[in-house]
Amino acid sequence: MAKKTKTKARAKSARMSAKTMVKAKAAKKTAKPAKKRAVRKPKIDPLNRKQYTSMTPMLTVKDIPRAADFYTKAFGFKLRGIMNGPDGKPMHAELKLRDTTLMLGPESPEWQSFGARSIGGTPVTLYILVENVDAVFKDAVAAGAQVLMPPNDMFWGDRCFNVADPEGNKWMVATHAAEPTEAQMTEAMKAQMAAMQAEQAKATAAAAGSESEY
Repeated sequence: MAKKTKTKARAKSARMSAKTMVKAKAAKKTAKPAKKRAVRKPKIDPLNRKQYTSMTPMLTVKDIPRAADFYTKAFGFKLRGIMNGPDGKPMHAELKLRDTTLMLGPESPEWQSFGARSIGGTPVTLYILVENVDAVFKDAVAAGAQVLMPPNDMFWGDRCFNVADPEGNKWMVATHAAEPTEAQMTEAMKAQMAAMQAEQAKATAAAAGSESEY
């Protein structure tokens, strides 16, 4: 009796194993192949905020290394790098002043790209803020800047000077010194404009006097 019971148990176990194998094979056939894990591409910031702010000035200059040297000595820019073209000549430079990048490119007549002196001047003045405008004025003059206006307290609250760099580009450098009200600003503007006109009239008269001597 025990033999029959064992035989039945073995037969039952064998049937169960066979069924399990059949189910496993069926499941394997119907199972969908596992998807390959997609390789994540690095996310690119379309505004490139790590390197630049919303606007970056680019100046065309005759001599990129010389201009870069002037901007570091005169205004405190840090040189990020100068890139040479296939001919070995500098074709691009980048400098940084706090959060602002300044780009430099070479003159190229074939690309209609000319510097300020080549076109007889510039309508653009670059305005930068510094901690100590009087100290920076001394640095700029020592570096070879042409003084257009020495440091002055302006009616809008900034103390500024105005210079042209060796390439002919104009720079107004300022330190924020006061915050006048609108009324105070208007009065200071009138006084400043009157003083400037008087100074201009004086210079014109002096020039006319020197001409009359000849």
